[in-house]
Amino acid sequence: MISFALMELNCPSYDYVLDMTWAEFRIRSFAYRRMQEREELLTREVAWASYVSANISLKKIPSKDKWWQIGAKNTDQSDRMKEAIKKAQDNYFKELKQQKNG
Repeated sequence: MISFALMELNCPSYDYVLDMTWAEFRIRSFAYRRMQEREELLTREVAWASYVSANISLKKIPSKDKWWQIGAKNTDQSDRMKEAIKKAQDNYFKELKQQKNG
């Protein structure tokens, strides 16, 4: 954890990390993730060029995005999560209303 905070978040010392606010930490971690995604994109481009050049039948090759997905693009899972959260909230508010009435 310490090496992550010092190196990847571009912080000068461990004390600097301890003095950070949560918002500053989140901003720095978001920037780190963005840099990682950029590096993954560059790696994917090189790997894609190698993959395409080695294949004879180009019709069977999936698109780059399907071949190597980068980032959070799994909308099915996030939709299910939103539905589960909404259901839990509805149950919570029903129980809260029953406690106030009963």
